[in-house]
Amino acid sequence: MPQNFGTVVVGMGIMGSASLWRLSQQGIGVLGLDSGAPINLLGSSHGGSRIFRQAYWEGGYLPILKRADKGWRQLQALTDRRLLNFTGGLFIGPVQSGVVPKSAATAKAGGVAHRQMTARQVAEDFPAFNLLSNREAVFEEGAYTIAGDDVRLEMLNQAVLNGAQLRYGCRLEKIERVAGRLSLQLSDGQTIEADRVVLATGASLAGPLIPDLADIVRPSSVPIYWFNYKHRQEQHFTDFPAFLYELHDGRLLYGTPQIDRSEPGIKIGFHNHQQSELDLANQRLPVNKAFTDEMAECVASLFPRLLAQPYASKKCIYTMSPDESFLMGESKEVPGVYYVSACSGHGFKFAPEIGDYMARAVQGEPFAEMAPMFAVERFDKGAR
Repeated sequence: MPQNFGTVVVGMGIMGSASLWRLSQQGIGVLGLDSGAPINLLGSSHGGSRIFRQAYWEGGYLPILKRADKGWRQLQALTDRRLLNFTGGLFIGPVQSGVVPKSAATAKAGGVAHRQMTARQVAEDFPAFNLLSNREAVFEEGAYTIAGDDVRLEMLNQAVLNGAQLRYGCRLEKIERVAGRLSLQLSDGQTIEADRVVLATGASLAGPLIPDLADIVRPSSVPIYWFNYKHRQEQHFTDFPAFLYELHDGRLLYGTPQIDRSEPGIKIGFHNHQQSELDLANQRLPVNKAFTDEMAECVASLFPRLLAQPYASKKCIYTMSPDESFLMGESKEVPGVYYVSACSGHGFKFAPEIGDYMARAVQGEPFAEMAPMFAVERFDKGAR
């Protein structure tokens, strides 16, 4: 007889882990499956740091960010490990256009503590940053850096404490509805049954399991770089907060300070640049030299206290949607199969709230009502 579960979550990256945590909090029997190990380098959720900020330039995200912030703080309260590092966030861009005025407008409208800064003020308070001509900044005091791997593992730990089961090294091969239940065929030859399934498989979501997403989900390979200080004694995030830096041509840099020993120095990447078509066979190969040279040129110009050449780099995966927001829905072919993906390079910070959405969805609440800006139905008219 196949094992029976109320809900199975497939994929234990950040969205799958958050879904497991939130489902288990509600007393729902749940199994988590993942084809890899607890920490692996083939998805979008690994790494030591992520930025949490509420001063988004798209103000519609703010209510969701406020609830996500409560979720992160709730998770922090459950453990003695430091998961949240209150670094603040410095967002730099051209005067009166782009990131800064939009972020400031969101902060002002939503009551997010912040201060707008001139180039001179930034030079005084944050000398590690060089503001190019015609630049200004906004500093969000309550922004913080999330310990990426640690928060995901803590979500899984809490899920297990709440009764969830986890299995690694096991891939979902096929799913079908049999006699009113969902039958899942696994790569180890086992078959299990479930009432509901949550697919949180990231870049591989738009495959045989959910074929109607093939023209919506677009996975990309994106490089990330790490830089050392010229002088080791300068390493402290009071001098180097989490940041965004918008260049004159629209390229957007992001970065996080060192928060533990797992990622020494400063992590920097382009959010909207240096993206290439994902090829998993090449994902472990070195980053393109032209990309590395471009980043080194930027660092030499913008961050005078850093060595311009990165001491390390690797490739991450962005799973994008057409409008660069998130994606949730229920399979049209197999009712009871729900999915969440397309974090579009900025979804990690929303994970506690998105996990809550998934827990509510499997209990019958429509995505279009609780989270219309993320529901797949928004692409039904024209986008496809």
